[in-house]
Amino acid sequence: MIRNFSKIPVLIIIVFVFMFLALSNQGCNDHYGNETGKDPDKTLSLPVIHIVFTGEENGYLEPCGCSEGQLGGFAKRQTLINQLRKKDQDLILLSMGDLPGKVGRQEEIKMETALEALGLMDYVAHNIGEKDLNMGIDFLGYLSQISNIEFISSNITGLATRALNIKPYVVKEIKTNETIFKVGILGIVSPALIENEIQDLEVMDPVLSLKPLLSDLNDKTDLLILLSHAEMAESVKIAEEYPELELIISGHMVDRPDLYHQKVNNTYIASVGEKGKYVGNISISLQPKQTSEDNNSFSTAIETIALDEKFADSSDIAMLLGIYQQRLQDEELLAQVFKSDHPSNLSFTGNDDCALCHNSIFKHWEETGHASAYETLVNAEHEYDPECVACHVIGLNYFSGFETTELTPEMKGVGCESCHGPGSDHKDTQSQDYGMVSVENCEICHNPEHSPKFEYKEYWQKIKHPREEKQGGD
Repeated sequence: MIRNFSKIPVLIIIVFVFMFLALSNQGCNDHYGNETGKDPDKTLSLPVIHIVFTGEENGYLEPCGCSEGQLGGFAKRQTLINQLRKKDQDLILLSMGDLPGKVGRQEEIKMETALEALGLMDYVAHNIGEKDLNMGIDFLGYLSQISNIEFISSNITGLATRALNIKPYVVKEIKTNETIFKVGILGIVSPALIENEIQDLEVMDPVLSLKPLLSDLNDKTDLLILLSHAEMAESVKIAEEYPELELIISGHMVDRPDLYHQKVNNTYIASVGEKGKYVGNISISLQPKQTSEDNNSFSTAIETIALDEKFADSSDIAMLLGIYQQRLQDEELLAQVFKSDHPSNLSFTGNDDCALCHNSIFKHWEETGHASAYETLVNAEHEYDPECVACHVIGLNYFSGFETTELTPEMKGVGCESCHGPGSDHKDTQSQDYGMVSVENCEICHNPEHSPKFEYKEYWQKIKHPREEKQGGD
């Protein structure tokens, strides 16, 4: 905003403008920085507000651990946040939405665990995303009552009649350099992302719903932040409509958030990424408003931090994740996995039946990592986690596949039929056209999340078995 300098001598105005332009040029790299440019804490004497943001975990509490180089996890996140807190105790931690990925009892336990982890890290607010809504209003209401994190949504109406404790915005006070700043935090979810109509709820057009809220907040706050659970194009539109928003945290289905930072007029837009792989860290050097009609004068540095191996796992969150695994075991979720007939209408027979006729191949398999795949889960204490077990046994999601190690020990590990398919017909007929394997078979489990360094030709050499000699001398 433009301030009134009419009583200041012209020479001082010229000097001030020169200094302002010089500082602006120095900080231009900071607008979109991935640890580029200078730290505004050092280049400016203005107070600095630090905002840390995450979102779209989509059910990922931690990397599966099946390979090196995986990013993310709440345990690494807390270690990073603890490091950032050593520089500033008054971090503002924000969650953009979509803690769960699917629906079901395991996702409910995940969401409870995720919110408890966010609480341990002192998050201020969680914006409601469409996958949060998919968990059901009653369950969300329960979570909103037991969580110490504010649930917010500025464009979902009809919530007042339920036990769902959601606010249209929150105002966070931060004291820095003996000055108290008030930060207004709003949140929206794009109506385009809501696939199923939810009774008594209306998801409004964000442009319409934000207008009265921003009008109310403008003279009460020094900084306005929007958590925009929407695709970048929609967030840009909101920025164009409401230049009073200093910061929009956005991005839906964004894999590389550092590539999407941008500035629209006076509004900075930063992206969060997916599955908890990254943490956004924003430093805002802020000049307080002199009147309610002023805009803030500020400089912003945006940093995207990958949660890689340089961050150790926090013991507090590791303990919480251990409790999560124990709950999966206690509730016997492995026995509740949805099962169906295999599309081929054939059945799995198990590793032992394969060994009867293919003994040399079976012995070779026993020396590969596929054979010990289930034991890796036992060692990691994840053997009761249905999402993990599915890629470490034969046919978990089918009636004839793995149930438990006691009932179906022959289905442990990534066995013959994990790659070649159900072998019941081959067992009965010794058909020669059984079991062709392609890269698509492997990529079901060796996907970018579980096996980011997967190369078919390289990995194939680790497990391919020798050819068998033909029987009968022909």
